[in-house]
Amino acid sequence: MESDNSALVGNQKGESFTFVLNLIDVRGELPVEVAPGHFFEKADSEQIAMIKKLLTLFRPYGPSALLFPPPYETDIIEVPGKTIASFSYRREPLPEDRWRYWIISFAGSNLELENVASAASLLEHDLELGFTVFGKSFLGTAAEGYGWHAPSLFSFFDSPESYRPATLMNADELGEISKNYHLVKNICPEHKHINQALSKLRDLKSLPRNSELLTIALFSIIESLVTHSPKLTESADSLSHQIRTKMPLLRKRFDRDLNYREHFGAAAEETIWSKLYEYRSRIVHGEEVNWSGSLQLLKESKAVLRFLRKCIKSPINQVKVDGSSS
Repeated sequence: MESDNSALVGNQKGESFTFVLNLIDVRGELPVEVAPGHFFEKADSEQIAMIKKLLTLFRPYGPSALLFPPPYETDIIEVPGKTIASFSYRREPLPEDRWRYWIISFAGSNLELENVASAASLLEHDLELGFTVFGKSFLGTAAEGYGWHAPSLFSFFDSPESYRPATLMNADELGEISKNYHLVKNICPEHKHINQALSKLRDLKSLPRNSELLTIALFSIIESLVTHSPKLTESADSLSHQIRTKMPLLRKRFDRDLNYREHFGAAAEETIWSKLYEYRSRIVHGEEVNWSGSLQLLKESKAVLRFLRKCIKSPINQVKVDGSSS
């Protein structure tokens, strides 16, 4: 994974690793090989000490962030509020053996981390890679170093989503990273639009997580995966029409169900896409978005973002099923 900054640190163990930013619990046997020579595992005490040192540099808001322990050392519990759908969070310290510091360790260069990051982003509960600590085997000197991409790190820690209760994953799900990695590595030239989509997904990590620009970008990636350039002489060939008609057909082939009901209730699939494009149009034209009006079935922007991300993963994952894209 490319970094825009680097520095020297004291990683005495000499092994390179990338820190996994997400708050997750893992069930199953570790380590899991997620790419050749790259292993998902729990950080040891020396690695945790290095991670904590770097977190003091990378978490936003400077000294004020030090008023709270790192989220990886606490259980974040959702507390229902007095009204429906209202809630708050409380923190409870975790015993050290339950701390949530996870890494992907590797030897040699970091050239494959970009592919590993793309593979991890295709999981149902996608994982996000943070800063990398380079060991002696990489630098070839007695010193060690670290690298990071400042915009994406700030974007992650600035988002309320990074301080939500932990997600439970299992070793089998982590093993899917390896399958996705081989998919990413072996995309044939006629499917280069998939590589472009993965690159754009990585770029989006730098945007504020609640930005309306993110919504527009996700729509554009979906369109690049499942539509063709519309013929201006045919109104039925518009992007919105292509999406409304193609997605119901493609969904039958996806190995991971989009589950419209989970996100938007019992509305018809084509109706949901019509409302999604109405939402997109309102953003593009600078119009007010009223979630209690005509867009009520979409609920809120976060629900839309979660759904659009799934819509991107499904066509890409389909390639590994039958060797073809949509």
